[in-house]
Amino acid sequence: MPAATSPGAPRYRSVARPGRPLVVVGALVAAVGVVAGLLVAALGGWSVALGLVVILVLVALGWLIARGTVTVSVTDRDIHVAHPLASRRIRMEDVTDVGAGDHVNGFGYGWGVRWEGRGKWAYRVGGPMATVVHRRGRLGVSLEDPHEFVEAVVAARQDIT
Repeated sequence: MPAATSPGAPRYRSVARPGRPLVVVGALVAAVGVVAGLLVAALGGWSVALGLVVILVLVALGWLIARGTVTVSVTDRDIHVAHPLASRRIRMEDVTDVGAGDHVNGFGYGWGVRWEGRGKWAYRVGGPMATVVHRRGRLGVSLEDPHEFVEAVVAARQDIT
């Protein structure tokens, strides 16, 4: 890992994991997928293949709900947000504001990578959030500690000359 003073060194890193309710929902989705897939496959013929597809899709969705994390890294140059479905990188010079809490003003609570209106995106897995306002819109992210995230982004913005 690079020295803390080198350009590109992480100032902050967070791995937000889904909370217990999402783990339970993910397990239920996977279980329903297995049961539904087996019921469809029991019809025989082409339904066997369809049943396998149902099982695979719903088990994968259940895993994603239960285990899909949001990983956020802040460096001197950018903010990188990763989720199993998508990732996003925002250059530090594009950041205009940052704050603890959910200020996306979109559809509200929920889970996953979500488009929440014009220029507004959210990476949600439950728990505390922070919002980054940038030149192309707003980005809400689930984090372990939103206040540390805000401090890291503010410090990185101050270092931009």
